[in-house]
Amino acid sequence: MRSARFAILASLVAVLLSATGGVVYADPGHDDDAGHSGPPELPPFDGPSSHNMTLVGNSDKDGATNSDIAFWGNLAFSGNYNGFRVLDVSDPTNPQVLSDYYCRGPQSDVSVYQAAGRLLLFLSVDRPQNQESCDGTQAGSSRDTPLINDPQGGVRAEFGFEGIRIFDVTDPRRPVFLDGVPTPCGSHTHTLVPEPNQQRLHLYVSAYPLGSSVTPSTSDAPAELRCESPHQKIPIVTVPFGNPLDSTVKAQRLSDDTAPYPAGIPGDPTRGLVKACHDINVFMPRNLAVASCIGDVQIWDISDPLNPTTLDGQRHTHIYSPSETDRFEFVHSGVITWDGEYFAIMDETGGGGSSECDGAPEEAGGQSENGFYYFYRLVDPGEAAPTLLSRYMIPRPQGAQVCVSHNGNIVPVEGRYLMAAAYYMGGNTIVDFTDVRHPTEVAYSDLNDNIGMTDSWSTYWYNDHVYVNGGLGRFGASGNRGVDVFTVTNPDGTRLRARKFHHLNPQTQEVSQVPDAP
Repeated sequence: MRSARFAILASLVAVLLSATGGVVYADPGHDDDAGHSGPPELPPFDGPSSHNMTLVGNSDKDGATNSDIAFWGNLAFSGNYNGFRVLDVSDPTNPQVLSDYYCRGPQSDVSVYQAAGRLLLFLSVDRPQNQESCDGTQAGSSRDTPLINDPQGGVRAEFGFEGIRIFDVTDPRRPVFLDGVPTPCGSHTHTLVPEPNQQRLHLYVSAYPLGSSVTPSTSDAPAELRCESPHQKIPIVTVPFGNPLDSTVKAQRLSDDTAPYPAGIPGDPTRGLVKACHDINVFMPRNLAVASCIGDVQIWDISDPLNPTTLDGQRHTHIYSPSETDRFEFVHSGVITWDGEYFAIMDETGGGGSSECDGAPEEAGGQSENGFYYFYRLVDPGEAAPTLLSRYMIPRPQGAQVCVSHNGNIVPVEGRYLMAAAYYMGGNTIVDFTDVRHPTEVAYSDLNDNIGMTDSWSTYWYNDHVYVNGGLGRFGASGNRGVDVFTVTNPDGTRLRARKFHHLNPQTQEVSQVPDAP
């Protein structure tokens, strides 16, 4: 738990930003990261707040909203709303910035893949831009299109490029823009689904018509790109290995029994009910996907990656709210155990802008009522929905600080179920759910020091370290931490180690990455 001084400071910051209209929300309707005011200076160093997690490296990135991370070999690709950075993490204690590529286009969800001898990087753009291309400089980058009055009501962004940007990062010091692939409603996140036997890969694109950054549904937008409620689709971008410029888009429909996101969210009462996904995790060893579709969880068969079983009458499973008193508010993303036995999905109550971390769930003796990770047994697509096994919230009450579950992944170790996860201002957690009915925090880090203040977006285990990308711009131009690197200590005092990977796109779990049995 952080000190009362920081709780008071966070509360004051929230009030100030609300008064100026400058709050940044990751979901459900994120805005840009420009024009935010925060405390005039960082608070004095207050010492670390952590247990069994040790900060060993950092690459600070201030002045931008930092988002997701992907890995290829000794390279980490760190997204931010103004583009991406490429870091050399061959020495995790001293990450080196090889390039800092400016390319405006929130939220810059990122993945990487080597195809036909080239290392390709894919970047999600979910805020209309005045051009699709970038050259790595601010002068040569795109800009957000202006906000206009939508004839259907509300304020919306003027039509512009949204979707997937493709880069060649074979030379990590000199990324090269290759192409932009527009998709309806843009791309809030995407999930890479390789199909190497067909010499191609697919990107399952998640987006939804929420927030002021949405392109209006007017004649300015081609019919196939209009962002209209309920949306009810996941565009699939197919990229040939040999020629990414020949990429195609298929608008894959979701089933009619997809749970709608309730109408009338604060500040956006006009869009009506939404049926769409926020994020999708694929587990290639079982050829299935666990899709976090805002109002419900869906399990699809992806044996044919271009035709996942999302349509009416096809083999898929829906998981709706556990009960009338425990309802999903914004189903955000998930994780799957490496043996394919269990999965957990997270409910980002409040869209990354509210205080949900009031200690452990009520059944575990705490006060938290929302914003959990929910644990289930993984069933085959088409089987009956599994029953809820348990819920998890960090047991450290965060007071008025903005805190709710966010991006994480499973540590690839045999014999235990461990998860790393982000909690915005609540920091980073390592969860042991070997007893899946009683998940327990075994390590955490929640730092406020001379580097910056914790506001963790993505927390991922990769090759014996935890990498964290943090900073929503809530603490002013110099308040973000950028990329933190941690080691984790076991309860017996030894260093936690697990299987090492050649690469990692956290939402894509490949057959080759499954840990060997003991």
